[in-house]
Amino acid sequence: MDRFEYFPSCVYRDEQPEWVNYTRQVVQKYYNQSASNGILDQTDHMAGDPELKFLVDYLVLASDTILREQGYDMDKYELYVSGLWGQDVKCNGSTNVHVHKNSQICGWFFLETPEGGAYPVYHEPRMNKQMVELDFIQGLELTNASPTVHFNNIKPGTLLMANSWIQHQLAQNSAQAQTKSVHFIVSHKDRACNNC
Repeated sequence: MDRFEYFPSCVYRDEQPEWVNYTRQVVQKYYNQSASNGILDQTDHMAGDPELKFLVDYLVLASDTILREQGYDMDKYELYVSGLWGQDVKCNGSTNVHVHKNSQICGWFFLETPEGGAYPVYHEPRMNKQMVELDFIQGLELTNASPTVHFNNIKPGTLLMANSWIQHQLAQNSAQAQTKSVHFIVSHKDRACNNC
């Protein structure tokens, strides 16, 4: 029987360990300015910080490449980082399952990843599949029946990106040490002049 795969849900991974120490120092300024809420601290928006321009530029370029590869006419759009926050997930902390509306790409750049720490989980995005779901075989291998993908092998410098409509979260941190990352979203606007 022939097999055709349509409507893929892709997660993109890159490793940039050489950026970790510098980025951690810059983000720490923002943690020092924010109030702690207990098990999850999130900084104010940081994309305008000139010290993070290298990261912002990378995210815009990588997002453009991803969206072009997916078939979008990116000559009509201008991308920008509309959200960039430091996230500090403490022991027993996590984030709720969520998506980012009014954006195209989202993800994390990990700065500290203790053993047993919080890690990204991506959830099955096809709502109709969830309505008629069968029991699936639990195993280490991912299949088309798998309802979630756990990235429990992240390390400092891991950068994950996916379309913003894919439900995602940070799983509960079981470590005493914090998991620290930069969570981001990339949005679009129409280009002012398509022929410029």
